[in-house]
Amino acid sequence: MKKLALFNHKGGVGKTTLTVNIAAALADLGKKVLLVDADPQCNLTSFYLDEKSLDTLLGESDDVEAGGTLWSSIQPVVLGRGSVKDVEAIDVGTNLFLFPGDVLLSEYEEALPAAWTSSFARQVRGYDLMCALADATNNLAAKVQADVVMYDVGPNVGALNRSILLDTDYFITPVAADLFSLRALTTVGRAIAKWVQDWDTVRNLATPAEKGRLLQGTPNYAGYITSAFKVSTGHRKANPHSYWEAKIAPRVAKRVVDELRAIKPGLVSTAQGNKIGDVKHFHSLAASAQDFGLAIGDLRGHVNSGHYPQVDIAKQDFEILAKEIGRRTGI
Repeated sequence: MKKLALFNHKGGVGKTTLTVNIAAALADLGKKVLLVDADPQCNLTSFYLDEKSLDTLLGESDDVEAGGTLWSSIQPVVLGRGSVKDVEAIDVGTNLFLFPGDVLLSEYEEALPAAWTSSFARQVRGYDLMCALADATNNLAAKVQADVVMYDVGPNVGALNRSILLDTDYFITPVAADLFSLRALTTVGRAIAKWVQDWDTVRNLATPAEKGRLLQGTPNYAGYITSAFKVSTGHRKANPHSYWEAKIAPRVAKRVVDELRAIKPGLVSTAQGNKIGDVKHFHSLAASAQDFGLAIGDLRGHVNSGHYPQVDIAKQDFEILAKEIGRRTGI
């Protein structure tokens, strides 16, 4: 099993949309995918569930018996009342399973800074909290026999994302062709490099018995995806997007790859280049996909037939992305 996250400090670069569509493509390729909504905004969960179902789910999440969200699972650990609770995944498609998110994950995030500090002091309580989300995910992934776990995370470098990224095997940066998306890469590279270094210290201080259950702390960089570019006549990328995209490769190399390679060369693969691929702007189809809780490439029969050529392009594009990600990550 491999764990992946699409991560960029800037919002609006299509992390959730990419996660949904890449997951669907991996599922079409025969991989069982567990989608973990680890963003307190619950965008991934609301993509798949209607408002009534989501309201019921979140309304029961604090209930010891009935709760079925990510918060429900880790709540006993956060409150110091026990180990993670088993919950059921929600089947959202062939080979696709959802570990639903919860606005109450913000309470877990509030507890994580103290847990981080406690981990340096080799305190079991700190270890328990730092590993709670990973433990809950591992349990559910084993239950559904997942080949891939894909975390959906918020656009920040806070304590919650630190615990998630340190649990991943690989991370991918979605990058929009604009100034602020590029500038956010600086934060991504520096933050992850520091997290890895600090967590190495935690693991080195831990006893052999405790070390085996700690987060591995090796989020390998799989590369970047240029997302939501506009297209002009002849399928050439339209300016000013072409202008900004030309700046992405060197910025990724300097601000992400070099930062990670400086602390641990093995965190970056040099064999296949840093760019995984790109995804065009599918305009109204993205909104239609959310209306139906489907990947864009699965909208045939749900939208006007005039949109079918774009639906088929999306299907093909995300299959290509999924195959390339599979090659880079060993899925």
